[in-house]
Amino acid sequence: MSKPRKLKVGDRVMCRFLGSKIDGTVIEITEPGKYKVKCDRGLILPKSEWYDSTDKKHAAKPWHIHEYLNPATVSKTFVDSDSLTDTLDKNELKKAIEKQKDFIRGRRRKQS
Repeated sequence: MSKPRKLKVGDRVMCRFLGSKIDGTVIEITEPGKYKVKCDRGLILPKSEWYDSTDKKHAAKPWHIHEYLNPATVSKTFVDSDSLTDTLDKNELKKAIEKQKDFIRGRRRKQS
C-alpha cells in the first residue's frame, strides 16, 4: 500500500470495492481528501478516500483508495480481437450487406 498523498484529476489509483481490486482514474476532487473515481469497468466511486486502518468508522465504508498507480505500474488492458479488424473496406461491406439481404429473402441458408 502506498503512502496517502494528494491526488490530481487524471491520476491512476487502485481502489477496493467490496473486497475486489479495481483500477480507476480520478475524475473530480469533491472535497479536500475526497475524490470521485471512475473505474475501468465503468463504475463511479463517489467520495473515495485513502484507506485508514486505524479509524474503524472509516474502515467500514465499502470502497477506499488503496494505492497510487504511476504510469509505469498501470495494469495492461486486454483488447478485444474484434476491435482490431479493419471493417471499413467498402467492397467487404457491400458483400456482407448482399449476403444479409439474400439471407432475409430466403435465397441463402445459415452457415454453421
